[in-house]
Amino acid sequence: MDVQPVKELKRTGSLGTCAYRPTEKEAPYYQKLDESGKVTGSSFSSKPFSIHNKKGKFVSWFGVVRGVLDTKADGTMTLLLEQKYFDGLTDCHIQLVSVAGGGDFQAMLGPIEGIIPPLSLVRVYGKVVEEKNDVPRVEIEYLRLWPWLTFTFTDMGPEDKGNPEWAKYCQVCKNGRVYNPYPDQSYYLNALGDPKDFGTVPQAR
Repeated sequence: MDVQPVKELKRTGSLGTCAYRPTEKEAPYYQKLDESGKVTGSSFSSKPFSIHNKKGKFVSWFGVVRGVLDTKADGTMTLLLEQKYFDGLTDCHIQLVSVAGGGDFQAMLGPIEGIIPPLSLVRVYGKVVEEKNDVPRVEIEYLRLWPWLTFTFTDMGPEDKGNPEWAKYCQVCKNGRVYNPYPDQSYYLNALGDPKDFGTVPQAR
């Protein structure tokens, strides 16, 4: 697991767009993806993106951590993630993903050092081992994590097919000002909800 360090966001007179850059540890997993696997939801793609019907496929998806479904005695756990579309491009100074996504999925990972905060953004790499009730289950090989203040959202992207339950928390979606290049704590509270409300959750929807 790699954790993106939180650093002070300095306002500038211009914003730049960059291609996604994997970390040194992430690169071997990123290179296993074909081109269609690197872009997971784009407004400009002629083929709609879906997280479904991919059993046996190695994938890499962005997702917001909505809770821990299960934790074993050996430290392995299963996360509930809200997938977020990603078109391969990001702001140069902060990770950018779409506020829309393709639905919930589960991710299984082994014992880790550190914690995975609720409502953080992650990018997981692994194989889809099953899909039950339209919820794919991914066995994670690598995870990159962005805490609050290191990622933001855009309203650009394909049609949202995410969980309506999570959409209720997005106040910034209702006022038409989703994108914020210099987010603060209140931005995330109004985009995702309060982390204290997202510990252990009963099931994906």
